[in-house]
Amino acid sequence: MDRLQQKNELFFKLGRLFDPLLKLIDNPEIYDAQERAKIIARYCSEYTVLQQEFRQFAEGEPGHNYLVEFNKFFNALHRVVHDLIHFDKELSAIVPEQLAIAKAAIDAVPVPNSSVILEAGTPFSTYCKLKSLCEVDALHKLVWIDAYMASTVFYRYLSSVRPDVIIVLVTSEPSPNAGRRNRDRWVEFLDVSRLFAQERGNSQYHLIINNNLHDRWIVFDNKRIYSVGGSAKDAANKDYFTITPIEPSLSNLQSIQAQIDSGVEYFGLNTTSHL
Repeated sequence: MDRLQQKNELFFKLGRLFDPLLKLIDNPEIYDAQERAKIIARYCSEYTVLQQEFRQFAEGEPGHNYLVEFNKFFNALHRVVHDLIHFDKELSAIVPEQLAIAKAAIDAVPVPNSSVILEAGTPFSTYCKLKSLCEVDALHKLVWIDAYMASTVFYRYLSSVRPDVIIVLVTSEPSPNAGRRNRDRWVEFLDVSRLFAQERGNSQYHLIINNNLHDRWIVFDNKRIYSVGGSAKDAANKDYFTITPIEPSLSNLQSIQAQIDSGVEYFGLNTTSHL
């Protein structure tokens, strides 16, 4: 498992650890005293295991020890139990704050950006890699440029992107003489895009149509740029698929922004009703 996968796995396990506590906070009336005690007891039994997993991750990069981040993570998980025992605080006053601190500690540990070449016939491995990038690397903004997007981009890659991340999709509509399959792909993509737009809102989701796209890019927070070797809808089905980090230079960022600015907004800040 590479460092990116490890980081993504930590996010998943952290969510699984805190989820019962969050449900207890949201719906206290459906739990009796014994059920509440059992949920807290399970947390007390499991949180130390996750602390050790994060320690291994923090020490896993040769020549580095992310001790500061580990201590923040360790203290956040321990603080939940500490405050319950010593201050008898309500869970609602403890859990959200400590969960945010633990997430930030995981976020703060960098993972190396390296080129990936995925062999033909490995679509699931490619899906996992792209999904991990979207979940881990997108903290504030995700821009995905691909002329041949399909509806699968929403439920495969974007459904678990953090809710406060701004998502910008830039794609092309089929040409007038496109085949039936391509036209059907486009209709389905727009159908799901409209559903996605209803939930995410025009401040968090923008759809741009630009019929002069040539390259495929994924950009995270204007800090990390990846060139991808094909459309995600066909990733590694029959051909090799590459994910290559590109220097986030001013000229590269300007080139990407130009593809956004020269397109037509189908949904976004200025188009509140999805076209």
